[in-house]
Amino acid sequence: MAEYKPGDIVPESGIYTVTHDRNHRQPHDVTCIKGKKLPPCSGCKGEHPRFVLKLAATHISDHPAFQR
Repeated sequence: MAEYKPGDIVPESGIYTVTHDRNHRQPHDVTCIKGKKLPPCSGCKGEHPRFVLKLAATHISDHPAFQR
């Protein structure tokens, strides 16, 4: 499983599980869009947060049926 950090470019649109510093927050899921930069967390320190793709999904703007 590939792990991504703030500043990395989102490789695939979909649902990502975010793991924060244990003293800050519990893991949770977020939606990320391919090509966007992953943001930092204002409350984490050190090597966090980390993002792991849970479920890939094509963003509607990237789907051929919805392009003009």
